[in-house]
Amino acid sequence: MPDTPGRLPLFADRAFSAVTALLIVNVSAFALQEHLGRLWPDAVNWLLVVAVIIPTLVLCRRVQTDPASTPVVRRYWLTVRIGTSLFVVVAGLRILFEVGAGAWLLPVSVVLHLLGGIVLTGPLVGLPFSARSRARKVGVWLDLGTLTSAAGLLIWHFVASGQFADGRVTGPRVLAAAVIMGAGLNGVYLAAKVVLAGVDSFTRRGLHWIGASALIGGLGSAISFLHPHQPDGNLLVLVLPCAAYAAALGARMQVVDTAAGARPQRAPRGYSLMPYVAIGTVDAMVAYDNIWGAGNGLLIDAVAVVLTTIVVIRQLIAFRQNDALLARIGLQEKRFRYEATHDMLTGLANRSLFTERVTAAVSAARPDTLISIVLIDLDDFKLVNDTLGHATGDALLVHVAERMREAVRSADTVARLGGDEFAILFEGVDGADVELALTRIAAALVEPALVDGEPMTVRASFGVVDGRGGDDAGDLLRQADIAMYEAKDRGDGGYERYRPGMEARGAENSRRAAALRVALLEDQLVVHFQPVVTLPGGRITGAEALVRWQHPTEGLLGPGAFIEAAEQTGLIVPLGAWVLRAATREAATWPGEQSVSVNVSARQLREPGFPSLVAAALTESGLPARRLTVEITESVAVGGGATMENLRGLRDLGVRLSLDDFGTGASTLTLLATCPVHQIKLDRSFVPDGRPDAIADAVAQMARAFGLEAVAEGVETAEQATRLTRLGYEKAQGFHFARPMPAADLRARLTTTVAVP
Repeated sequence: MPDTPGRLPLFADRAFSAVTALLIVNVSAFALQEHLGRLWPDAVNWLLVVAVIIPTLVLCRRVQTDPASTPVVRRYWLTVRIGTSLFVVVAGLRILFEVGAGAWLLPVSVVLHLLGGIVLTGPLVGLPFSARSRARKVGVWLDLGTLTSAAGLLIWHFVASGQFADGRVTGPRVLAAAVIMGAGLNGVYLAAKVVLAGVDSFTRRGLHWIGASALIGGLGSAISFLHPHQPDGNLLVLVLPCAAYAAALGARMQVVDTAAGARPQRAPRGYSLMPYVAIGTVDAMVAYDNIWGAGNGLLIDAVAVVLTTIVVIRQLIAFRQNDALLARIGLQEKRFRYEATHDMLTGLANRSLFTERVTAAVSAARPDTLISIVLIDLDDFKLVNDTLGHATGDALLVHVAERMREAVRSADTVARLGGDEFAILFEGVDGADVELALTRIAAALVEPALVDGEPMTVRASFGVVDGRGGDDAGDLLRQADIAMYEAKDRGDGGYERYRPGMEARGAENSRRAAALRVALLEDQLVVHFQPVVTLPGGRITGAEALVRWQHPTEGLLGPGAFIEAAEQTGLIVPLGAWVLRAATREAATWPGEQSVSVNVSARQLREPGFPSLVAAALTESGLPARRLTVEITESVAVGGGATMENLRGLRDLGVRLSLDDFGTGASTLTLLATCPVHQIKLDRSFVPDGRPDAIADAVAQMARAFGLEAVAEGVETAEQATRLTRLGYEKAQGFHFARPMPAADLRARLTTTVAVP
């Protein structure tokens, strides 16, 4: 059975068994002589003392050399061995004295006895108190003061004062009384010091038995003068073996408890019984003196007054400590409450507090009081964590929290619900003011800022729901969440107000997304191609790849039926990769140098390693990079960060880049100067159609100024084609030239020139 603190195999050690047996013999021999008188010479008694101490030295060495012992423990038990060895010498000198070897041996043994006590006392005096604060340390010293005062009174009354029973005061008697008082008080002090010590090297029971050894040795040496058979019967022959046995027990406990993994000595609780024990002792002495007139009445009364004063001071300190403790508890309670209701990163209210305030708002508000809840989600925040690290992501969240707080009233609740999701509660604010606040927040987030050393902008999607007093808080939060996802699906970073029926649309998108996953697995998707022709010649120079879904029950579906669901669920990434591979494989079979254009979504372009995916598709198909054009929208081009890095990577591959739907988004000269594109495509809404063609003309001029190719899309009439040619457009596509067609039909027309009337 392994050693455990609860079942100690104390007697499994031969040395400890030996010291136990020898102590029993020693105590039995002393008891016999007390009742029957001297049965053998005193030298035999001292020989028994030596016999008990020697196994104790063996146990002390066992602890000192134990590999599990700390250096502090080893040094202490080395000191115990040295001090205990001096008592072996003392006992040996007493043996020689008892057999008549010389009277000078007695004073030498007394000196060595005192020296041994000093050696053993030193390490215990150096034990640190458990108290750390100044008030606690003062309290500990006051406790020691009460205990030693009471102990001093007892030792003086019952032991030391006996030296002057006949009224004679001599130098030897004063010295003897001083030794008695010193030994007794030292034993009491050391025992109390062990109890109050705060050390983590000694096991609890081992240290307590060390204190017991000091108490027995010190107090026992003083009490030995009370022995009625002095000087013939020396009580030290009992005191020294008992003190040695307590030390042996402490050594054995230290070894066993350390091996069993017992807890080390812990700091005691602040409450102490010492002052009350001392007061009770002195009160008993006062009663004893008043009833039996034992003498020393003035001394007893003086000590009682001193102890009462000390205890009063101790209680005042305790009251002060209690006040400080209550204050700390109050502060801790506030801190715990704050941590339980606030986000530790941003300092905003957390989900729990926000829900609590929404519930309180709808419960307390009147039916005509407007309550607006806004849920906010940062667009593509995961990309920041993935590319720049979580430390930068956390810094960005703190930045967003600050911008939101600055944009609303102090009475409005701004919360971080978790991750990159935030919320705002507006009470008593009309819808127009809420929209203004959201506009301020959106503008503040897209304003460039240096976050953790990185220049960044943030785009967010807002879902808004309006409620009134008496509404269900849970329903309002759910509706705001639905509206937020509606705004997020649009992909333009705007806000959306909840409208009845949005749940049905969300459910339909979920069903459509599930079916789309099956379509990807079962090859239900096909690619159609719409030719891109030259102006004015009409020669087919390439085609734009357009995905279609050959649904098993609904027939051929255009992208409008499923792209939204793909964007919402993230399926746009595998869907886009599939279109890229299919388009490059088909284009590689075309007989000429015609290029193929593939639309890439914002989410695809923010994926790490997107250029590697394109390079793999080109390698697999054998299509030269110059014959692939990747089309992106203006909102994608202004994404910065990983988006711009991926665009540069595509250009480095030799892939051509086209800015699609130009004129509908953030069309600026800065965009054309910084975005590494080769081509811009005029959006169909700006194609001349009997209206002024200023925008189409301006786009063509910008393209020429930046050395870019200008392409017009959505051309549906011959007149439009003619006007675009005059404006300087080099290429065009639209129903006027050809509708999107299957791959086989396009291959048949690649050698055909489409004439422009």
